[in-house]
Amino acid sequence: MRRLFNKIFKEETKLLAPSLPSNLSYSDFNFMTKRGFLGKKLSQYLGLHKEEGDSLFYLSFSKRSFTNPEKEKRNELILYLSERMLKWSEQKLDVPYQIKRLDVRPDIQNAMLKAYDIYKNDLFSIPHLAEKQRLTGSFNDEKWEVYRDVIFAATQEKFLLITKEEVNKHKEGIVLCEGTIKERSDIPICRNLAKERLEAEGFSHSTIMSWLLVLSEAITNTIKHAEEGKMTIIKDEKNHEIRFIIEDKGPGFDLKDLPKKTLLAGYSTKKSLGQGFTLMMKMAKRVLLFTSSKGSIIILLFDIRKEHKDKLSNG
Repeated sequence: MRRLFNKIFKEETKLLAPSLPSNLSYSDFNFMTKRGFLGKKLSQYLGLHKEEGDSLFYLSFSKRSFTNPEKEKRNELILYLSERMLKWSEQKLDVPYQIKRLDVRPDIQNAMLKAYDIYKNDLFSIPHLAEKQRLTGSFNDEKWEVYRDVIFAATQEKFLLITKEEVNKHKEGIVLCEGTIKERSDIPICRNLAKERLEAEGFSHSTIMSWLLVLSEAITNTIKHAEEGKMTIIKDEKNHEIRFIIEDKGPGFDLKDLPKKTLLAGYSTKKSLGQGFTLMMKMAKRVLLFTSSKGSIIILLFDIRKEHKDKLSNG
């Protein structure tokens, strides 16, 4: 295997879009997310390009299992090693001991040992559910934490699941305006209200138009999937942010479906959250989501420091 790694690591890496096997079970998908996340971390610790780590994560969803590494390319071999680590854990074997027995380069062993040491509590063990629920609530169990981390990594830190407590922190700041969302006629009303307040704050026309485009998509999603909602725009000068907070009273997102929908955003609009969601991630600094059976809250973060820099350079 050592010779194979030396040979394969000279090959060029090509980014791959995910190609999901049919009839995936929840346990299959959960395993694939862990394997992809672990492979991404191994590539990072080995000093590979970030694009290669992204490719590794998506590639994990192309197969239920990676075998016969002698015939595979570099990325698939890393996923094979990631898979072995997870399997050893499931078999209740001593993972560090098994890693040290591998016939691979020292830097590869060190990367595997580092990944295990950092993520042994998240990926290689399952805390007692009752204790986890006591600490984080029934919705925010071990699955939620794993999904939050892998989605955050897979979206290049653009999408983050948050708790109700974190939502309250993001509501801190100056409220510029609020609007009610019940009907399609509320879309232009909320847009115009936001436009007036953002213009009063002195933001450029091009910036406001791009922000309003994303706001319209978020409001449209609320109308499609919930009975009613609320728009709030917050200015946080301390953190240099404008935040669009869209709350609804819909059924929320199913936790087990959320990773697949997020991963497919941009690849398949039929099975994802749609082009609107992809647009949100592309144009906002970050998209935050709190969801429960009583409703969801999407928070769009926009960095206003660039706006200030542009003004100074033009002034």
